[in-house]
Amino acid sequence: MKSLFKLLSLALMLMLAVPANAQFGNIGNRIKNRAKNKVDSEINRAINNPSTVVDAVESAIPEKGDAQGSGSVMINQATFKWDGKINHEKWNKSQKSTVTFSRFPTSFEEFVQVREVLGKEPQGAVALVIMAMELYHRDVDEGKEALKLINTSTNYNSMYRQLKEVMGDDGAYNRPYLPAALLKGANPKNAYTPDSPYQVKVRVNPVTKYQESELLDGIVIYLQVDSEGWDTNWRGIEVVKPDDEEYYFVSNCPAFYTQCKKIKGKYQGLK
Repeated sequence: MKSLFKLLSLALMLMLAVPANAQFGNIGNRIKNRAKNKVDSEINRAINNPSTVVDAVESAIPEKGDAQGSGSVMINQATFKWDGKINHEKWNKSQKSTVTFSRFPTSFEEFVQVREVLGKEPQGAVALVIMAMELYHRDVDEGKEALKLINTSTNYNSMYRQLKEVMGDDGAYNRPYLPAALLKGANPKNAYTPDSPYQVKVRVNPVTKYQESELLDGIVIYLQVDSEGWDTNWRGIEVVKPDDEEYYFVSNCPAFYTQCKKIKGKYQGLK
């Protein structure tokens, strides 16, 4: 829509600026015709693709809400931070954010401390559920508490049932490196060794808009994480902040706990 307005303005200026002198008449006409053709093209695009124009207009409207573009916390000499804003109320398909941390929380107590900062942002909740998965791998009891804290009850039940299998004792089925597979730089060929410091690359789902949920009592935000552990890189996850809550919860994320590709080499673990 912005480009349409610009072209209309350009066409008007060109029409007004064409010299009156006859020797420049042909040049002026050609300029006017080119401008008119561009305007006509934009108008036709708007008519034939109304949803695209609507998305452009929505993205141009100033954002509301209290989303933060960056933030950080240091806990026991470990840094946890994010850069890049994801709006809490208005879908913007171009928004993305990176959550960076030097190591994983080593206990449920530390997990709670990290949540107090990261958990207030959608992308923070995404990173937190990965941290909870890793804590579950290290300590089942503390990991279960972390998973309960970051998930809705329905999603917790789904995750827990699957993680018992994926992180169990079955050598053929076991995938203890599942959390690592969701970090930047990790892939089966390098034995799921992520970049350091760890990064979770999050983007707004460019197709699925936010939806108000009466059941969850809040706006469901559809996000994706870039990963090399599966055939499809962008792994979907849904988060929601109920109206009476301070923190975001993960409401759906089967793409996170579905069995990833089998490792090649020896898994070195995560810090």
